[in-house]
Amino acid sequence: MSPIPLPVTDTDDAWRARIAAHRADKDEFLATHDQSPIPPADRGAFDGLRYFDIDASFRVAARYQPARDPEAVELETTRGPPAEYTRAAVLGFDLGDSHHTLTAFRVEGESSLFVPFTDETTDDGRTYEHGRYLDVDPAGADGGDEVALDFNLAYNPFCAYGGSFSCALPPADNHVPAAITAGERVDAD
Repeated sequence: MSPIPLPVTDTDDAWRARIAAHRADKDEFLATHDQSPIPPADRGAFDGLRYFDIDASFRVAARYQPARDPEAVELETTRGPPAEYTRAAVLGFDLGDSHHTLTAFRVEGESSLFVPFTDETTDDGRTYEHGRYLDVDPAGADGGDEVALDFNLAYNPFCAYGGSFSCALPPADNHVPAAITAGERVDAD
């Protein structure tokens, strides 16, 4: 699924409606599509993913800094050989009273940036044990420009739902030392 370009200036109601529609579309995909990671035998009982409540405080403007020398990097995976990506940019943002950075990667043939990350919910059972992902639309962004970083769109990799997938693990420096209680979760609370 491609990222939803969400300008930080969206009205609150329009933004919430777009997040809700995105979640409904994803649930429909997981319940019915042939490429769903939900095992076919389990799709009939699938009643949708678990999400944190939509929270505007987790939609932030991030300063986009393209990599000076984009380089190929290998990210470890949940199974199998490492996956190759291109280090594309660093995204600097404030969350609460703290400043954070995340490295964004480019996947060949994709226009969006791939941002795998962990946070303080990763190890406490609320989110997938290996981290979550964000897709960020850098359209038109240049060094120092801002891009929307919306953690309400944080999602679990397919390997969270099916054991036959190999998923990239977030690099250690893509850990946010805060609880990002936004996006997909794995517990039922």
